[in-house]
Amino acid sequence: MTNVESILESIRNKFSNPDVQEKFKDVVKQVQFEFTDVKEQYLLSIERGSAGILKGSTGNPDVVVSTTSDVLEGIINRKINPVVAYSTRKIKVKGSMEDLLRLQKLML
Repeated sequence: MTNVESILESIRNKFSNPDVQEKFKDVVKQVQFEFTDVKEQYLLSIERGSAGILKGSTGNPDVVVSTTSDVLEGIINRKINPVVAYSTRKIKVKGSMEDLLRLQKLML
């Protein structure tokens, strides 16, 4: 089992890249991560090119990602193909198609 906070921190750190900041400069979204193996929830708040992480949940996130910490770490480290993980239901994602496509840019 991996440390979920370090996984999410690696996603948040991508916002230090000027290219990522530019791609997300007009985005204000909340992404709820639900880790089924450790029974924890985290909220990634994206606001105009920057991001923050909070432990806990919100009532109405724009995107909900449900998976285990190991699967998300594998996706982030490019050891697990996100399309295969999604099609085999190792990761479940709810949200609008536009939001899902934007989130994909953070995961790859």
